Amino acid sequence: MWPRTASVSVLRLGLLIGGLVIITDLSATAIIERTVSADDVAAIGDIDEILNYVLFSLLGVLVVRETSVMLSGAVAGVFASLLDAIVVTAASLMVPPPPSMEVLEFGFARNLVIGTLFAGLSGVVYAVVQRWSGGQRRR
Repeated sequence: MWPRTASVSVLRLGLLIGGLVIITDLSATAIIERTVSADDVAAIGDIDEILNYVLFSLLGVLVVRETSVMLSGAVAGVFASLLDAIVVTAASLMVPPPPSMEVLEFGFARNLVIGTLFAGLSGVVYAVVQRWSGGQRRR
């Protein structure tokens, strides 16, 4: 695949899956603001985390499948998680009272690590499984 086409695929899929991650994160935040039970807040937070893991893993597999470049999943994960971190941090600043800077920095860095790690690892695993199974990689 040509480098320009691969970068377009990384950006396109990163934007699409990153948008889905943003929707799930903001939906979880809105639901958490409406609940009163600590157990419900914990359950919603756990479901949001699992959805983030699944979406970022899906991103890594889709990008590597389309581009045939093993590390393109990590690049797409960085792009999607950066987009998610910016939007979620901006939304957190608008909620009264705004969280402390330490909490915002930790959440921002956590989003970047989760997105890069899950998308990158799932992309590498997909490429390795394709090679081991003898499947023909698209060129």
